[in-house]
Amino acid sequence: MFANERRIQITEMLNRRSSVTVNELTDTFQVSLETIRRDLEYLEKQGALKRVHGGAVTVHKMQNYISLSSRVSEHREEKRKLALASLPFIHEEDRIALDTGSTSFELASLLCERFSRLTIVTNSLEVFQILSGKEGFQTVLTGGFYMPGEKTFYGHLALDMIKQLHVSKFFLAPSAVSLDFGISDHIHEMIAVQRALIAISDQIIVQADSSKFETCAALKVCDLNPRFLYFTDSGLPDEIAEAYRKAGLQITKC
Repeated sequence: MFANERRIQITEMLNRRSSVTVNELTDTFQVSLETIRRDLEYLEKQGALKRVHGGAVTVHKMQNYISLSSRVSEHREEKRKLALASLPFIHEEDRIALDTGSTSFELASLLCERFSRLTIVTNSLEVFQILSGKEGFQTVLTGGFYMPGEKTFYGHLALDMIKQLHVSKFFLAPSAVSLDFGISDHIHEMIAVQRALIAISDQIIVQADSSKFETCAALKVCDLNPRFLYFTDSGLPDEIAEAYRKAGLQITKC
């Protein structure tokens, strides 16, 4: 097999999956380790992949916006696992903030089951409705202009209110996470609220299922930060998780 043909096949493998290992490539193509390393180095220079320890990962893919009504049913089991993994970081009488979106819906439901006294700040009407019937919870809805499609509040009124508050933890549920581009999402008005909630929080816990890693949404929320905790599900390839750890990031597969 010629080198160009082999490199095309490696690229096709990465288009179907998010990562490949050097060992599986040597087995697949029956060539030496050095040959595969040269292939990966060449493909990285062409912008076709990103080399990591032990293999390569896909370069970040652009995500299309998906409506909230569709997102609710996507990766439901993985989102519940992320919510469960977050519970040990929450304590009775904590003051926390929850992002908008379907991952936060799962966490809000679990909070009602597991805790008696919490203060929760959110700009999500759906999260507020889940929490509002729980006796002993103090739920703070930011208010502001309302975005029906996302069932969320935004704008300067929401931002002004958030600036008056302080929370111990913010559970951020973005659309995409990438080593190169950072944390990103689709809607400008929602990103402004996410940034404001980051600013008032002592600790940031990023909840992103494995499908969101090494992808990019249209707009950047912030850079990846070693102080943040990153929770994902077991579907994230080990090669990608290791690349994040080597970058000094605290990533946990649930």
